[in-house]
Amino acid sequence: MIEISKKIYKQSFERKKKIFQEAFGESSKIKYFPSPHVNFRYRTEFGLLKLDNKFSYAMTLNGKKEPVKSFLIVSERIQKLMQSLLNYINEFSSISKKLFQIEFQSARNNDAMITLIYHRNLDKDWYDQASKIASELDISVIGRSKKQILVVGNNYITENYKFLNQEFTLRLYEQCFSQTNPYICDDMLDWVSKNRIKDKKDIVELHCGLGTFTIPLSTLYEKVLATENSRPSFRALQKNISLNQRKNISCGRLSGRETIEALTQVRPFRRLSSINLREFEINNIFLDPPREGLDQYTRDHIQEIENIIYISCGFEAFKRDLSILRKTHDLKELAMFDQFPYTNHIESGAILRRKA
Repeated sequence: MIEISKKIYKQSFERKKKIFQEAFGESSKIKYFPSPHVNFRYRTEFGLLKLDNKFSYAMTLNGKKEPVKSFLIVSERIQKLMQSLLNYINEFSSISKKLFQIEFQSARNNDAMITLIYHRNLDKDWYDQASKIASELDISVIGRSKKQILVVGNNYITENYKFLNQEFTLRLYEQCFSQTNPYICDDMLDWVSKNRIKDKKDIVELHCGLGTFTIPLSTLYEKVLATENSRPSFRALQKNISLNQRKNISCGRLSGRETIEALTQVRPFRRLSSINLREFEINNIFLDPPREGLDQYTRDHIQEIENIIYISCGFEAFKRDLSILRKTHDLKELAMFDQFPYTNHIESGAILRRKA
């Protein structure tokens, strides 16, 4: 398991900085954002292992399940819940029976939910015991099995994010992607907001998820066209737009490529029938693609857009995409965000402007 300390974290962070500098050179344009060295992860999951007739949390290491007794990288709220929940799992057979995965998610305001995933149908006994756990631990409990979902409380937690001395609320729904490290998320939101190329025209956002960047972007641009292909995330996005009472965001359930096809009038989409694309003056694009980066079609067609903001969770794809985009755009700002301390994962950000 990971050895946690300020010293080891600093060494890990410096290694990532060196990799980043080797890729892009020593540049005053590069900003580096370290994470807290403990209690930075607000979402995690475990398997289950039975040892000496007692259940334990487990993670897979080198193909083998290993017991987990403590996990200092997760939030203090999750750490406390881990032990409390384990006591209930060992006490109540209706909770432990055919349970194979546990997912924790918390917020900085101590809001929390736990998802329990089973290889069996859940019954009234399960619901009664889950309700007891939810009440005593002050959390939401969600039970999942094949073709079955039972919710005690809410199917989301509420997190507040900050940028430019502003704050906004986001509901992080179960089964939707959300940022695991809220401190680095604040840094990314603030960096984008401060360093974007100021432009009064509109922006299109691809792969927008449940709206983490969409809400701040709506305060920075005249209009936002936000698209997301995942049905659960798209529903969450619509709810978060309503929660924040943003009137200048239009959203559609499209992939990144489909969005570009719609904007370039390659083909119409019924999913955009309520949106008049001619009302948009798109001069800016925000990209936060999956780890594999941009597909070639999207990469080729965004080269006509004036300003590009690119957040990446896949470093190799980021380097590849940037090497191509820099043929048509100048790199104005660059950042490294340590979203996942103690790992080799590098989160990156770039702001580009089309060459004159």
